[in-house]
Amino acid sequence: MIARLLMVVAVVVLVFVHLFVTFRGLYSPMAMDQAQIARELARGNGFQTKVVRPYTWKQSLKAGRDESLSHQSDTFNAPLPSLVMAPIFKALSSQWDFGVASRIYPLDRVIACLSILFFLGAVGISYLTVQRLFDDRIAGWMVVGVLACEFLWDVARSGLAPMMLLFFLAATLHLLVLALERKEEGRDAKLQALGIGLLAATMLLTHWMAVWLVLGLVVASVLYLTPRHLIGLLVVIPSAVALGAWAMRNHAVCGDFFGASKALFQGALLPSSVTTLLRDFSGTSPAVNLDVLVRKLMENLTSQLRSIYEHLGCSLAAALFLVSLLHPFKRSSTSQFRWALAIIWLSATVGMVVTGLPDNQMDDNQLHCLFIPLMSAYGLALLAVMWARLRMERNSWWAENGFALIASVIGALPMLTKLPTDVLLGLHLKGEFAHWPPYLPDRLAKLREMTTEKEVLFTDAPCALAWYADRTSVWLPMEKAHFNGMKALLDGHGDVIAGFVMTPVSARCEYLGGIFNGEYRSWAAQIYRGMTVVFGVDLMAQSDFPYKLLFPLAGQSIDDRYIAEIVFMSDSKRWEKVASK
Repeated sequence: MIARLLMVVAVVVLVFVHLFVTFRGLYSPMAMDQAQIARELARGNGFQTKVVRPYTWKQSLKAGRDESLSHQSDTFNAPLPSLVMAPIFKALSSQWDFGVASRIYPLDRVIACLSILFFLGAVGISYLTVQRLFDDRIAGWMVVGVLACEFLWDVARSGLAPMMLLFFLAATLHLLVLALERKEEGRDAKLQALGIGLLAATMLLTHWMAVWLVLGLVVASVLYLTPRHLIGLLVVIPSAVALGAWAMRNHAVCGDFFGASKALFQGALLPSSVTTLLRDFSGTSPAVNLDVLVRKLMENLTSQLRSIYEHLGCSLAAALFLVSLLHPFKRSSTSQFRWALAIIWLSATVGMVVTGLPDNQMDDNQLHCLFIPLMSAYGLALLAVMWARLRMERNSWWAENGFALIASVIGALPMLTKLPTDVLLGLHLKGEFAHWPPYLPDRLAKLREMTTEKEVLFTDAPCALAWYADRTSVWLPMEKAHFNGMKALLDGHGDVIAGFVMTPVSARCEYLGGIFNGEYRSWAAQIYRGMTVVFGVDLMAQSDFPYKLLFPLAGQSIDDRYIAEIVFMSDSKRWEKVASK
């Protein structure tokens, strides 16, 4: 009883610290994108978006839908996270405006709070699952290890979709365990299989990468549940219906069943990245080069294998799951579920190898973290067997729990080393603790005062501008030559380009030459202008670019010089109107 009370107190403290002390706002562009769609839903605009990807824009034009960007529908994101957030945003409409007292947008904290609730719900369901697989002791220590995993807290604060996916996957796997137990008892498991299918459909509508989870789930269900054909249909049909319905909606909106998410599949087959495809306004795709494709897949595989321990949250118990596959668990359902979990994880790994994880641990497509709770349980069970062979004094607390305490402390090392510093910084900065670089939400929100709702911004961080500035934001096209054509289309609908916003998102490069041969090479003059003009070097002095007037939104002082790192370039001094108010 005392241990459970201490656990509740620890959870409350961790939630408070991660939500109110060390919270730095949203980090994931996908989270910002889904949040601004939820705000449009709350306004009654349906699945409209203020994030305009050149790929999506061109896709609509090819389908004969030449409309104003203020009425563009989203066809890129999975719909469920935005649907969950929309009614909450509607109730909190008074918080939509960005306050002046903090750099943290109030709705960012709301999203993080909702995400943490899904995280804790997933931990609770996983506890019940591990109870059935093993016992209360393994289940309790699994919870301790998961709550001490700093990586999972970071993911929980980054956005809603990952923790929603974790919650639904935990519920799905719990039903799979129930189905295996019923099979072991010689009973029917069709109802559990149908529940697995419905939850699989929910996962697909939460995150498109869940298609790999569902694929592994179908294989595992067919292998370990009977009757196989019927079980397979019960698992597959709900997912097929859900995807089919959304595909029909996409086709009605943009003329393509896959919508803008088609770029995710194309990016897996082409040498270019998904980012490059989404910024392409030409409407053409490079040919598939098998040599480059194979090399790309091998690089992705090598990168993930090299970082697998980090991807599993530096959890020793979770990493030992692979070793536990060699241990013969006595109970049939426990043994079979272990292989089912391995199949689903392997399928997800194949998906991540195909898509790649350019942002490593915090990439939006990172699925390894979803398996940490149940993998940890098997790792702890293996450690318990090995620990028992040491033949220590029985009936002592150390003899029964020493292995779990050691594994938990090792897994908690990232939190133990990082959290104290973050707490001190959070207490000292008091609301100024943002994800900088590249985002300063309060500075981006200033653009709302300098522009109108009917005006359009071109930027390298469209999701951040759409969310914090609440303005239609076009992602910079790959080729600068495409801008004139895009401007002509905007002029035809009476849409006005307010200017360009450049942030550290595009300024990052591994070496100096990356400025001129990276993904944003066509816009190098605009991107680095704010950093060079202070030294008397104007990269656009001889350019006919119409948006030359520069306003620094954020930067830093170095040797009495102000280096502008977020700049707003326009054709008129819009900022003077704001200053005069």
